[in-house]
Amino acid sequence: MVGHWNDERGVALPLTIMTLVLLTSLILGLSVMSATEPIIAANQLRTAQARALAEAGIEQALWALEHPWAPNGLPDPLPATVPPPYDGSRLIVISAPGTPLGGFRIAVAAGASRNERDVLSIGWAPTDDAGDARPKAHQRITGTLWRVRAPAESAPCALCVGGDLDVAAEVTVDARADTTCGGKRGAWSSGVVRVAPTAKVWGADGNDTPNEAGDYVEAQPPQAALAWNFSDADLRALKRLARARGTYYRGSVLFDASRPAPEGLVFVDTASGAPVTDATPAAELARAEVRGGIFRGWLVVAGSLEISGDTRVRGLVYAQDGFAYRGTAPGGIEGQIVAAGVRGAAGSLSRTGSGPALAFDCAAASGGDGTVPRGWMLKSGSYREPPDP
Repeated sequence: MVGHWNDERGVALPLTIMTLVLLTSLILGLSVMSATEPIIAANQLRTAQARALAEAGIEQALWALEHPWAPNGLPDPLPATVPPPYDGSRLIVISAPGTPLGGFRIAVAAGASRNERDVLSIGWAPTDDAGDARPKAHQRITGTLWRVRAPAESAPCALCVGGDLDVAAEVTVDARADTTCGGKRGAWSSGVVRVAPTAKVWGADGNDTPNEAGDYVEAQPPQAALAWNFSDADLRALKRLARARGTYYRGSVLFDASRPAPEGLVFVDTASGAPVTDATPAAELARAEVRGGIFRGWLVVAGSLEISGDTRVRGLVYAQDGFAYRGTAPGGIEGQIVAAGVRGAAGSLSRTGSGPALAFDCAAASGGDGTVPRGWMLKSGSYREPPDP
């Protein structure tokens, strides 16, 4: 006789019931998940669409700044009252063929400097209409749009020198012909200007008599040059652009017939790549020289720059410290010269042969002839996806 402790009859029923309960729980859980998963997927899709629409708003602001003359463009400088839809007052609807996908609102405001614009773009999918009962998603994006500020836009001078300036015999500097960037003086200096008796400096002062008070000024406040000198942010951006173009150099560089300067933006940096200050050692500064040939664009040097021989330049030559031009005909510069004199170095011009050493040209100096990428762009590090306030 088998003891009742060893009797296994009836065990299958409780096990079956437990298994059914477990399977039922799993099936119910999967059913709940399968019921909510389409909702989750739809929410993710709307959120992705809202982010894409917000990014489209940033692109719209870029387009408007690049096309200030267009019907929906944004003028520069930005007006005190920003016109719609760039004041955030209007939802700009984006549609696929026959189907509205959503829209965005954009608000553009003046940035920290005159060449910056702060943008807030809010993308909505499918709409921001409170009376529409459909589920909605929105995404906020902020960014700063920036463009390179050309010194010619605000500088009052064709030849701008932070420090002393020497204009040697027979040299001519002429800023009379082109006033499209505003009337410029022939020269501006925070130090002493020494003009040789046979040299001629003309500003756009309304007459053809050289070397008058309207033609050049000296002993100006150094702080005034901050309005047109490249800022640290400008210089960092120019470095990035030059690196991307393969026209970035360091230390001492010589451009001549065997190694001509490439057209466009050229940046010659300090030996270590560190920014220039008034305490930067002389050995650390960049030293660039151009001997002969033709250069079109912007030549920016984190130190001193010398142009010699029959070199012909059309554009901007910018030295953070000193500048020297020792040219011969038919060479010369069409555009603008800026020597910031961060470490107090002087500027000098000498030339043999007929023709101007410097003739101011607004389009060349500002990059308006297409040699320098000066369009509006998203400032590096400014892109944000902030939460709702």
